[in-house]
Amino acid sequence: MALNHARLDAYLSLERNMLRLDDLGDQLADRLRDAMDPIWHALTDEEHALLDARTVVPKGELFIPPPRSRALTVAPPVTIKGWAA
Repeated sequence: MALNHARLDAYLSLERNMLRLDDLGDQLADRLRDAMDPIWHALTDEEHALLDARTVVPKGELFIPPPRSRALTVAPPVTIKGWAA
């Protein structure tokens, strides 16, 4: 089964909001977490694997690392000549 990006986006949006509320100590975070359980169980194994493979960073922002095959290149600095200061 293919990934359903709309469902993943919806789950991640709820998760981000739950984490923000949790950081504020708001009890609504627990209610939102409980409400998210049926959504989690409705996701496919492939969607679970994708979500389980990510890293959650301290501010509650979610990060999925880029594939290792993608090389990072840095462009050399650009020198502009004849520009009035």
